[in-house]
Amino acid sequence: MKKILSMVLIGALLVTLLVGCGKTQDNQEQGNSADDQITLKVAHIFSSTHPADIALQKFKEIVERDTDGRVTVDIYNSGVLGGDVEEIQQVVAGQLDAAVVMGVALWQGMDPRTAIEEVPFLFKDADMAHRAYDGAFGEKLAKEVLEPTGVKVLAYWENGFRHFTNNKRPIYKPEDMVGIKFRSAQSPLRIQMFQELGANAIPMAFPEVFTGLQQGTIDGQENPLATIESSKFYEVQEYLSLSGHIYSCAPFVINPKIWESYPDDVKEVILKAAAETRDMERQLIAENDQQYIDTMKKAGIKVNEVDKDAFKEAVQSVWDIFKEDVGSDLIDAVLQFENE
Repeated sequence: MKKILSMVLIGALLVTLLVGCGKTQDNQEQGNSADDQITLKVAHIFSSTHPADIALQKFKEIVERDTDGRVTVDIYNSGVLGGDVEEIQQVVAGQLDAAVVMGVALWQGMDPRTAIEEVPFLFKDADMAHRAYDGAFGEKLAKEVLEPTGVKVLAYWENGFRHFTNNKRPIYKPEDMVGIKFRSAQSPLRIQMFQELGANAIPMAFPEVFTGLQQGTIDGQENPLATIESSKFYEVQEYLSLSGHIYSCAPFVINPKIWESYPDDVKEVILKAAAETRDMERQLIAENDQQYIDTMKKAGIKVNEVDKDAFKEAVQSVWDIFKEDVGSDLIDAVLQFENE
């Protein structure tokens, strides 16, 4: 009789455990309920003083306030979880909820079409870039290129325009580039750009650039103003030419499965906050860029504008290479915003 009773109790316990497991699995499949506490972990590579982190702190404030504390946003800055590529990989794998990644071109290993960001002189100014990324071009890029790699795009924030510095001469026209040795990243389109302009592209690790400029191994480099200023390149350069030859956005991405687990009202708050703080981050970058220029002028570097129309015409062969490799639809989608 005792054996029978024991077997009945064991059987009842097993049924209870199985039902509990089934409920847990159902909850995971159904996602977070309206009362669940959510922690959203967001990473990026810049310091706490960069506009991206300042804007993320505001994003955190808005999301936590407008969800009545149901969502907590944890921010990991300064690359503590890895570089941009590692952050992308972690978001895709679901090991990290979200990231603000400093450039679409970082996805080139997953889709060569993301080299669209390396097409030189594609955007005439920041206004055109913002309208394109916030409009049909950005939607096309997200749906057809970025999101199939395993992310969801919440918004396109900003990294900024890249500009030329050098020790040879001020650069006004394409012919002023001839013979200058520029440090270049290992990007095929960027190297091709330098070649088409008659400059010499010298691949070099970023930490070696300052010494290379100081010792004359290279004559110049190209980077956003924030990088030029923070790296003190203006201390070993004579000329800053505001070329704006490449514009880099900063996609704010999240793991799609994690995103779908959120209640609709939480999604709405996050999307609204991502757009609002995107505009804030862009404004901070614009304000900082002018401060950087003023700082460098005071340090003695000579600053000038370039003839962007002449440069754009001079690099059309680079555009052709991109079109031959992946087609022209993305470039065409950008150019719709040129004269709006």
